[in-house]
Amino acid sequence: MDVLPDGNTIDFDALANMFLIKYKDFILSKFKKTEPVENIKFQNLVRSNQLAEGLFGQTQHLCSIYDNPSWHSVVLETLDLDLIYKNVDHEFTKEGHREGDNGYSDYLVRELLRYFKQEFFKWCNKPDCHHCGQNTSENMTSMGIQGPNGEESKFQCGSVEVYECNQCRNVTRFPRYNDPIKLLQTRQGRCGEWCNLFTLILKSFGLEVRYVWNREDHVWCEYFSPYLKRWVHVDSCEQAFDQPYIYSVNWNKKMSYCIAFSKDGVVDVSKRYILQNELPRDQIKEEELSFLCKFITKRLRFTLNDEEIYQLACRDEQEQIELITGKANETETEKKAEGSKTSNPGRESGSAVWKAQRGEDGK
Repeated sequence: MDVLPDGNTIDFDALANMFLIKYKDFILSKFKKTEPVENIKFQNLVRSNQLAEGLFGQTQHLCSIYDNPSWHSVVLETLDLDLIYKNVDHEFTKEGHREGDNGYSDYLVRELLRYFKQEFFKWCNKPDCHHCGQNTSENMTSMGIQGPNGEESKFQCGSVEVYECNQCRNVTRFPRYNDPIKLLQTRQGRCGEWCNLFTLILKSFGLEVRYVWNREDHVWCEYFSPYLKRWVHVDSCEQAFDQPYIYSVNWNKKMSYCIAFSKDGVVDVSKRYILQNELPRDQIKEEELSFLCKFITKRLRFTLNDEEIYQLACRDEQEQIELITGKANETETEKKAEGSKTSNPGRESGSAVWKAQRGEDGK
C-alpha cells in the first residue's frame, strides 16, 4: 500500500495483479476464439497459394509424428544409454556443475549430437555395393531414381536411388526412407534422414523439439533449453549446437524461408538463420505467412488448458522480440564461435562435389 501526495492510498500490487489477469484473459481470448472469417481466409489461402498449401501439408505430418511413446521406447532400447549418460555426467561435473544444477539437458543434447554423428549414424553420398561389401561406395555409378517396391513402400519411402557397382556390375538400391524407426535399422542417409531420426531421438529423451524446414533443401532441429529459456539451433549433420549462423555465413548458403514445426505451433524463424544471402521472399505475402502460422498454431493449442496456452503465448512473444531485434541471449558457444564466422569453412557433411552443387561449400 502506497500513499499518494494527496493523502489517498493505492495498492500497486493489487493493481498489477488486476492488469495481469486482464492481460491473461486477452491472450486466452485470441487463442480460444476462432472467427468464421478466419477459417474462410485460411481455406482460401491454402487453396490459392502453393507455399501455404505445402506448409499446411507438412504441418499435418511434422507436428504430430514424433509424439509417439511406443517409438520413444524403441529408440531408448536401441541407443547406448549407459555410454551417453556416462559422458554427459563426466562433462557436466568437469565444468563444475553438481547434480540438480540447471543446464543438464543442454549437456545431454550436446552428447546426443556427438554420439549420433560419430558413433551411430552414417552419411551416405552413395551406398556401398550390397555384393562387394563395406567401403565400396566410390565404385558406384548412379543409374537414376525409381519408385519404391512393395517392401520399401511400407516405410514411407518416396523414391529409391539406384546404383551399379563398377566392379561386380550388381545393382544396389538406396531407398530414401521417411519412417524414423526404419532409420534406426538402416542408420544411414543425408540431411533428411539425419534430422528425421534425430528429432525423434530428442523427443524420446523428453526434450521439447522443433523440426526446421528450409525451402532451399536443408533441414535441422531446434531444442527448447530450460536453462537458456529459448529455442536453440541443433544440427545433427554438423554436430552443431547453438550456431544458427552456419548456413548463411559459414556455408555461404542462399535462403528464403525457414519454418519451424512442433506439436504446439508453427513459426517463421527465417530471421534467426538468414543473416546474409537472403533470396527473394516472393512465394507468399508476409502478412499471409504470418496469418498462416498463427492460425495453425491456434489450432494446435486448442485442446490445451488455459495455463499452458498462456505460458506458450508468453514464450512466443519473447521469441518474436528476439527475432525482430536480431539479438539472442549470448552464450559461451556463440562467443567461441565468433572467429569461425569470418572463415567460411563451408559444410562439413557430404562430398565436395555435392556441396559445391548445392552452394554450401562456403565459396
